[in-house]
Amino acid sequence: MGRTIGAVVVGVVLWGVLWNGGNAALGAAGIIAVGEPVSSVPVLLGLIVYSGLLSVLAGFVAATIKGGPGAMTAVRALAGTNLLIGIVVEVMYWSLMPAWYHVVFLALVVPMTMIGGRMKDGGVAAT
Repeated sequence: MGRTIGAVVVGVVLWGVLWNGGNAALGAAGIIAVGEPVSSVPVLLGLIVYSGLLSVLAGFVAATIKGGPGAMTAVRALAGTNLLIGIVVEVMYWSLMPAWYHVVFLALVVPMTMIGGRMKDGGVAAT
């Protein structure tokens, strides 16, 4: 149980640190401004792709930390946790981006995290 919780915590922290770091880099480059609306479709699509990649990475790391036949239990817990966090954050920033962005962002959190978990063992991780 402890290893599962640790895997979820590491996955959440990893995703959050890399997301915030990426946003800080975009802000420093003048691509986005914190707290300001984002309407550029290429930027929004880039954020969605980045989010998907982070979800895959977090799922992979959680499966690696948990290891063994119960690895996907940790990945599922991570996916659900990140979805809940994502819902809260997307509601907070709802007015800054178009609705389609929020819907796509949230719709990809769980499947991309699961893909990352399954990649751990070459696509044959125990479910």
